[in-house]
Amino acid sequence: MEDRENSMFEIAICEDDTDDKEHLQNSLRTILDAFGVAYRITCFDSGEALLAAELSVHLVFMDIAMEGRNGIEIGRQIYSRNPSVKIIYQTNFAAYCQEAVNTVHAFAFLEKPINEELLRNQIGAFLTHYRIEEHRMEFHKVSFMENGVFVEKPIVHIPIDAIYYFEYLKYGKKVKIITEHNHYVYRDSLSHLESDLCDCNFEICCRGILVNLKHVVKVKDYKVFIKNGDVLPLSQKRAVHFKERLNKCIHEGD
Repeated sequence: MEDRENSMFEIAICEDDTDDKEHLQNSLRTILDAFGVAYRITCFDSGEALLAAELSVHLVFMDIAMEGRNGIEIGRQIYSRNPSVKIIYQTNFAAYCQEAVNTVHAFAFLEKPINEELLRNQIGAFLTHYRIEEHRMEFHKVSFMENGVFVEKPIVHIPIDAIYYFEYLKYGKKVKIITEHNHYVYRDSLSHLESDLCDCNFEICCRGILVNLKHVVKVKDYKVFIKNGDVLPLSQKRAVHFKERLNKCIHEGD
């Protein structure tokens, strides 16, 4: 897991208008310096250049109307790669906003020309969100579907709360990570994960499946119902302990 308290905020600006890009970059520097956080800003003239760089970033400022692929398309691909990345759109095109909310889960929108006070408010909201968000896990040599193509990335970061459950795959001794929007496969053992996540409300429901109790809707008979609609088996010998852990998780969340 990352120690995010001491990490640097990695910010990308994707903007093909030079004046808008420089104005945003200067405003961000002033605001972030005032917040007293460590940061690095990297600028790109196109969405294609941003994707090709494969940077690990926390926040992306994205223009919607760019030459080539627009910001919605690029944002969709960024979200597919890493749903923890937050995107703030700068635009004059209000019609795009609902599409961005539905398909990219945009963090915020800012109308051009950027108002520095509104920008400061959004940065403050982002920093608050970032600091209270659960720790993320780092996975290596991860395979997953991206735009209908099976790809492999050397490193993928996934927030713990975004993980519904892990499933051990006997073939190849790999583990599948199930989240709301994607499945990821990498080489690991379930016993290693169980040890790492013992204090994070994860529990084995049956051999080969480690469940995030926060995403359990209900337990009925010997079945565990997950928020995404999956129904997982609950072994008899684990049922009592699993239900006890689930009840404890529910009460702690109240």
